[in-house]
Amino acid sequence: MSESATLAAALAPWVRNRFGADAGIAGLTLLAGGASQQAWRLEIAAPAGPLALIVRRDLGGRMFAAALGRADEFAVIVLAHAAGVPVPQPYAYLPDVQGKAAFVMACLEGETIGRRIVREPRLAQARDLLPAQMGRALAAIHAVPVDTSAFLPGPAAGEGAAAYGLRMLEQELAAVEEPYPALELGLAWLRTHMPREVPPVLCHGDFRVGNMVVNDAGLVGVLDWEFAHRGHPGEDLSFGAIRAWRFGEAGKRYGGVGDVAVFLDAYNTARGTAFAERELYWFEIASNLKWAIATVTQARRHLSGQEPSLELASLGRMTAEIELEILSLIDPRHPRHPRG
Repeated sequence: MSESATLAAALAPWVRNRFGADAGIAGLTLLAGGASQQAWRLEIAAPAGPLALIVRRDLGGRMFAAALGRADEFAVIVLAHAAGVPVPQPYAYLPDVQGKAAFVMACLEGETIGRRIVREPRLAQARDLLPAQMGRALAAIHAVPVDTSAFLPGPAAGEGAAAYGLRMLEQELAAVEEPYPALELGLAWLRTHMPREVPPVLCHGDFRVGNMVVNDAGLVGVLDWEFAHRGHPGEDLSFGAIRAWRFGEAGKRYGGVGDVAVFLDAYNTARGTAFAERELYWFEIASNLKWAIATVTQARRHLSGQEPSLELASLGRMTAEIELEILSLIDPRHPRHPRG
């Protein structure tokens, strides 16, 4: 029996319980992407009419030790949905689907593949709208009362939000147990150029083009909450602007679709803040470090034999590119270097 058939059999009791005894599974398709999670499109045939859902299910390893399990990721989506953040409607957490935890949410129709979002002619209007839309969506995420997300990882008592982010990077790189001099240089620069601390917010942790559902009118919803935590807003404000998430459109610094200034202005206007690009430089370097460490850890899953995968191996190829970007950013001759 195929994987989709066995998974459908495992999901069928929940479908009948949730949508009625006459409800059934009309289709189950594994979606592309997802280095640490599976996403299945679940087509429901129910008396009330057809319905498309997404089943997000554990795959195996994790990019980071602090990555959320499915129960906490589902809980964050519930929080965000209740606060009016554009996210899929959450349906249920399922602790055991063929031995792996999963949750079910609504399927939002649109494009999610980053390279298509930045290049498809049919999404030209969406690209014009996305930076401001993403700025407003991020403002809504950061406006969720942080005390409601106390179950998430975050700063220790008395620890600053940026200091917490740096500590996590240090721990993740130390866990690799291999020398990466360029990444160590990046960490050293971060230690000696600490930014101003601000109160922590609910951070998405992976806020970028590629984790958004996009249609002709722009942003439909925000996906992939497994790295959510309590942290400095600068993390989310910078992560989507690093070179790795421009998908070859290097001249469009925000996600390969537009200007950082447009994104940042929309965020500041929505939240009543005044973050400037200059003060986010520290977080741009930190964001590159975060993604570089992720590519290393994912490649190690392949190289160790834990999970042989061409996709994981290809992520390891990207490490050198990000190392070069980090070395460029910490060089005082970089045109945007704060030289502080």
